[in-house]
Amino acid sequence: MGDKRVVVHKNEANAAGKLLILNSNMDIKRFLKAAGKKLGLKKTPRKVFLATGVRVEDVDEMQNNDLLYISHGEPFYKNADRDKREEKVTVSVLGTGGVGKSALTLRFIRDCFVEEWDPTIEDAYRKTVDVDDKLSTIEILDTAGQDDFLSLRPQWMIEKDGYIFVYSMTSPHSLDELQHFYELHQQINEHRTVPIVLVANKRDLVRESSDAKVTTEMGEAMAKEWGATYIETSAFSGLNVDKTFHTFIRKVREGRSPRPPPPSGFCCLL
Repeated sequence: MGDKRVVVHKNEANAAGKLLILNSNMDIKRFLKAAGKKLGLKKTPRKVFLATGVRVEDVDEMQNNDLLYISHGEPFYKNADRDKREEKVTVSVLGTGGVGKSALTLRFIRDCFVEEWDPTIEDAYRKTVDVDDKLSTIEILDTAGQDDFLSLRPQWMIEKDGYIFVYSMTSPHSLDELQHFYELHQQINEHRTVPIVLVANKRDLVRESSDAKVTTEMGEAMAKEWGATYIETSAFSGLNVDKTFHTFIRKVREGRSPRPPPPSGFCCLL
C-alpha cells in the first residue's frame, strides 16, 4: 500500500478536518493512535467512520482523500441524531461452478478481481453499506456450484432473505442449471415471497450482443418467468457489481414494508 492522504475529524457535527498521511506500515491501531494525536484527543480512539456512517475496520479500506470521523466507541454522530437503525439482510449467491460467484462477491467486498481462487464450499462475508441514505449490513453466503455438494443446497437456501442466481453469458448450460436452484427455492419458500436477482456475469467477455452464447433477451425472459430482477455484470471490470447487491437490498426492503390499507369504500369479495 502506498501513502494516502485522508482527512480526519472528531465524531461531531461541523468538526474541523486535519490532514493525515497513511504510510505503508500503518495498521488500524497505529492509524487510530495517529488520528487521536492529530485531533488532540486525550484517549486513543476506537472506531473510524466514513462520511456516510459506514464503519472502517482496516486501513486497506481507506481511499485517498477520504473524510474520516474518529470515535471513542460511540455511534456515528449523524446516526445518533436520526431514527436510522442499521438493518441486516442475508443472501446466498448460487449457481453452477465457474460462473464467477466468488469473483463477484469478492469484487463487492474488497473491490478487487481475484483471478485464481480455490473452488468454494461455502464462504461467509459481511459488509455494511449505505443504500438510499440508510445503512444495511448484508451477510453473503458464497456457495459451491459443483455437483459434489448437491446435498448442501437446501442448507444454503433456508432462512435467507433471498438469493442472487449467477450464470455466465458464455455458457448456456450455466443458465439451465439455475432451474434446479429455482425449483428448490419454490419448495423451501412455499409460504413466503423472497426476491431473486438473476445475474448474467462475464459481460466483459461479450463484445457484441451477437457474440453472447446466452443473449440478453434469453436472460430477461428467464428473469420474467421467475419474477426475478435481471442484471448483467462483470466481476473483472466491476460493472454493475455494487448495483447487484444494492438492488437486492432494495428488494428485501420492499418485501418488509407494510402494505398500505385499501382505499376507503373498497370492497373485497371472498
